[in-house]
Amino acid sequence: MAARENRDSTLHTGHRERMRERLKKNGASSFQDHELLEMLLYNIYPRQDTNEKAHRILSEYGGSLELLLSADIADLERRCGLSGNGAVLFAIVSEMARRGVQGRFKERMVIDSTDIAGNYAKFLLSGEKRECFYVLCLDAKSRLISSVIISMGTVNETHVYIRSIAEAAIKFNARSIILAHNHPGGGVIPSSSDVETTANIVKVMNMIDVYVADHIIVAGDEYLSMRDLDIIKNKEDV
Repeated sequence: MAARENRDSTLHTGHRERMRERLKKNGASSFQDHELLEMLLYNIYPRQDTNEKAHRILSEYGGSLELLLSADIADLERRCGLSGNGAVLFAIVSEMARRGVQGRFKERMVIDSTDIAGNYAKFLLSGEKRECFYVLCLDAKSRLISSVIISMGTVNETHVYIRSIAEAAIKFNARSIILAHNHPGGGVIPSSSDVETTANIVKVMNMIDVYVADHIIVAGDEYLSMRDLDIIKNKEDV
């Protein structure tokens, strides 16, 4: 038994070394999803064959790395049998990737179309299980200054909510803003509350000469522009 374990350990070590050399030579982009996951699992299972584990974990999320990396720690532990440290590693990798992409977005990105605004809102809200609300602060040329998280979870005090948006716009000297929030597990159609809240936000922002360019609602991989529905009416639009 000991001889077999030693032989298996040698095989795994040789395979891992070949994988590392291949990565150094060809780069991570040359690997398939399951191979990248297999290598990440080396850090959790130092002496086990992680190829089969990688395939099984991916299959739990329909073969989608996006869904896997957006899963929360409890879900990873329950569905994939990952230890606490293993699930935490996935959460860290996911958040580092998100922040890295966000850093590239923030370099004076111009948000001057529904497509750009919608795709950026999808990025910000990807994988969120709670309802979150962001305000995107833009300069006079529609370049992104900052993305500010206004709330996470249920908002009970609407006047505080609007005040926080106004404070963010003033802090970053925004000439215009784009609102973005998600409907976890729901559709993109705005509720009556969404419409009423947006109208109130527009009214307050116009009082401080900040133009509300759009309000994007995200649900899963879809988004909706409230401007496209002709819901948003700034004083300049009347």
